[in-house]
Amino acid sequence: MTTNQDTQFVKLYPEEKVSEIQGDHRFFQCSRCCQDDTWDAVEPVNDMIRVMGEGTSVPAEMIPRCPHCGAEAFPWVRGYGNFLQGRKYDGEYQKISKYIRQNRDRRILFLELGVGRMTPMFIQEPFWNLTLNLPQARYIAVNDRYAFLPKEIEDRGMVITGDIGRVLRAAAHALQRPAAGEVSA
Repeated sequence: MTTNQDTQFVKLYPEEKVSEIQGDHRFFQCSRCCQDDTWDAVEPVNDMIRVMGEGTSVPAEMIPRCPHCGAEAFPWVRGYGNFLQGRKYDGEYQKISKYIRQNRDRRILFLELGVGRMTPMFIQEPFWNLTLNLPQARYIAVNDRYAFLPKEIEDRGMVITGDIGRVLRAAAHALQRPAAGEVSA
């Protein structure tokens, strides 16, 4: 699950395993939300970039428009205006919900990487609640600024304050070292 809208996760993982709950720059929506519809933004944006060249403008006829009402198209991402929280959003939300339902009795680690305090309601607070309510769930947050951990999950969670890259490299290095009492071959 990611609140990043930059499509980086779908470059690394199968799309059906990535839940982009804040939208995705690969899609347009109507600025008026006239229909519960999103459509491809990649090709039109690439065309505009090509035509733009070294300039900063495109011909007016290339400005993306809603195929239903003709209003200006917006990127399908929260923050650009009227975020369409319809079918596509529900599908993204259902991906993570289905995974949690299917695995609720298994060990789950909610690993939160770099989530700030601007939108805690999308990842951070749900992870806290799930850790509290799923008996085998654990929570780890890695953040360069915030070290807050709710008291209710202190026994099942931790916060590591530091640079994410350094923390992950240190964790990978620690996993490569032999455990105490083991002999490396």
